[in-house]
Amino acid sequence: MTICSLGCRSAVVSEDPAATFQHIRSDFLHGNLDVAQVEADQARISFASKDAGWSMRFRLLEGEVLTYQGRRTDVLKLLDDKTVSYPEAGDAAIERDLLCGLAHAGLGQPQQSDKELHQARVLSDQSNSNLDGEVFRAEAKIQLNRNNLTSASDLYEKSLRAARTHSDAFLEASDLLNLGFVAMQREHYDQAVALLQDAANFAKSVQARQVTEAALGDTGDALYHLGDYEKALSNFQAAEKEAAEIGTTSAQVVWLWEAGSAYYKLGNLKEAKTCYEKALKSATAINAADQIADIDTQLALLLLQEGQFDSAKVRSDEAVRAAYLSGDESVEIVAKFVQALLAMHQTGGQDTERMLVEAHDSAAGTPFMRWQIEDALAKYYSGKQDTKQAESWYRRSIQTFEDKRTEVSGMDLKLPFFANGDELYRDYAGFLIASHREEEALKLLDKGRAQTLAEGLRTGKKASTLREATSPETVAGKLHAVILFYSLGPDKSYLWAVTGGHTDLFVLPKRQEIESRVQSYQRSILKSSDVLREANADGRYLYDAIVAPAASLIPDGARVFVIPDGGLNGLNFETLLKPSGEQFHYWIEDVTLTNANSIRLLSQLGSALPSTDAKNLLLIGNPVSSGSEYESLPNAPAEIDDIRKHFRADHETVLTQADAMPSAYGTTRPDRFAYIHFVAHGTASRLSPLDSAVVLSAPKAHPDDYKLYAREIVHYPLHARLVTISSCYGSGLRAYAGEELVGLSWAFLRAGAHNVIGALWEVNDASTPMLMDRLYGGLEGGREPAEALRAAKLEMMRSQGVTRKPMYWAAFQLYAGS
Repeated sequence: MTICSLGCRSAVVSEDPAATFQHIRSDFLHGNLDVAQVEADQARISFASKDAGWSMRFRLLEGEVLTYQGRRTDVLKLLDDKTVSYPEAGDAAIERDLLCGLAHAGLGQPQQSDKELHQARVLSDQSNSNLDGEVFRAEAKIQLNRNNLTSASDLYEKSLRAARTHSDAFLEASDLLNLGFVAMQREHYDQAVALLQDAANFAKSVQARQVTEAALGDTGDALYHLGDYEKALSNFQAAEKEAAEIGTTSAQVVWLWEAGSAYYKLGNLKEAKTCYEKALKSATAINAADQIADIDTQLALLLLQEGQFDSAKVRSDEAVRAAYLSGDESVEIVAKFVQALLAMHQTGGQDTERMLVEAHDSAAGTPFMRWQIEDALAKYYSGKQDTKQAESWYRRSIQTFEDKRTEVSGMDLKLPFFANGDELYRDYAGFLIASHREEEALKLLDKGRAQTLAEGLRTGKKASTLREATSPETVAGKLHAVILFYSLGPDKSYLWAVTGGHTDLFVLPKRQEIESRVQSYQRSILKSSDVLREANADGRYLYDAIVAPAASLIPDGARVFVIPDGGLNGLNFETLLKPSGEQFHYWIEDVTLTNANSIRLLSQLGSALPSTDAKNLLLIGNPVSSGSEYESLPNAPAEIDDIRKHFRADHETVLTQADAMPSAYGTTRPDRFAYIHFVAHGTASRLSPLDSAVVLSAPKAHPDDYKLYAREIVHYPLHARLVTISSCYGSGLRAYAGEELVGLSWAFLRAGAHNVIGALWEVNDASTPMLMDRLYGGLEGGREPAEALRAAKLEMMRSQGVTRKPMYWAAFQLYAGS
């Protein structure tokens, strides 16, 4: 009786009842519900005079289709027909009781529903029916509707065990889907993702597109709440496409407005509004009050952000009205929260406090809603100059968020989660800055940085090993360096410049302005432009906007650690054009730059020397080509030879050609080496950064196993002084809020490397060996990694050939670990 769906077929009733039944059920399971209902009705009537047993089976099948269509009254009309003789025992009696019980529950008649479901349970137990899983599933649905989540979960688990016992793949997929939904209701989003992905895989294997569609969309919802808006958007779009193809309009509406919410979080308000308006039109056409409430609420938030307060109020009022009609209390809470935000902006705070407190009380069991309301209360009290109350609510909002974050398991899910709390940290930091507590604001923002990276480094160590830095100035003084800490915001951005004796705060342009210039400058570099000779406007602007304010604190020859934010992760600061009279020069000529993830991690830099031979090298590269997608690198052998000459033969472990397999990395025990170097193609995944990989040789027995993935690298602890990834995009493509760029470089840092060199873009196979030879020559001569890399770059930059252009020397960046 499990309800799933797929494509379209024509209505055919043959003389063979079994063939007709299978045909109709196929239409039903393939999602062609209208056709299946008509077919079942025709078959029921056609076989009424020929075979009463088959006629009853068609009647029950039609009832199943009507149940999925939400036509509860029609279900009861069909299955409670006094002119029909219904069986009192057996599977047909069980199925009738289940369908009637679900219909009565949906019509608000719980006593009759409970009676029918109890009767179905008794009949199933008496006959040891294979429908026991369906009975558990129906009972679970009733408990879920009554918000008895523990009971619902237990019953779905029983149904799942029964499905597996009876090899019922459809029921198994449905139960996994429902268990995932229950996990989401409990806000256990990491658990939900695993269950829903299993449901989607099962549904695809049995071509159950309705379950596939729901699982894809619900996975998107779970990822959205985990802060992974890009992945969530991809899932919502796939689910909306599936719903459109199988004709489930109500589901299509849901995934369309959910896609709008993902666009909203990603800052694409234009696409968000388009999705919302299309979804609202469709929801209104089918009179779906709950969906109308959700969409109107999101539209109100969008209009509020755009400053269209009157239009936002109209949508908010509509949302509250629709939420009341739908009876969905959770939607009503959100709608009223939006009304409170509008009151704060429009009426100068009249009734705002009461409205926010009431919303907060109503959201007691919903942390995701609660921290947003707590942040709004903090802003309200801050506006009223009640600093004590404001600070209390800011702290509460962050604590609520962090408590929830600790419940999330798995790197894939932890990495994006900080996006949920990013605004909370920024709002509190803004409050501290306004209160002239700039250093506290810096410590707060730094506390939010690189949490997943720090947790990985803490594994197996005492908690105090990664203590919070007591003073940014102490850290800068210990490193004899200047620390530049950036925080980009929608209205304005901040730069903290920290030296051994000062911490200075500078206000910078807003995020969008800075990031658009970064993208434009990057495009110029990647076109192989000679940006220095052209005195590129973006290169000059970026230096003036994000470095020059702190220039007086950065003497020539300084060691500088850059802790970037947002789009600044994709910028090599060395390429910025600094004015020198009427001329310009690259900033690399004045300073030695290293990228870092947080001051907290910098406080541990160099505190422990590698427990390795200081001259020990693991060199992996020049693999056997894995096909046309990854062709051989002509200059890889030369790069390997150039590197080897800087080490003694008895201090080298070199794996090339067929020996350079992914599995070889782990079997060599990489924790023994001070230097690790890869010479190979690299891949970077924006949607799933931990699927970034070094492309190596495939074993003969497993020709597709040629990638060493970032998610595998993190499981091999390292003590290396330096890991160098001489491949394209080693730095990664995606910057997570709080974690910054995540890819191969991040993975090696999390594994414990002290320093990692990775590339921001595609590297040149001809010029890279020259750079690496000079890098290792500097290291052999006693230079630190940052100094050696800078010297190698300067030599290339000062040449008269094409390598003077930053496309050739600036791809590689040094990242500091712990």
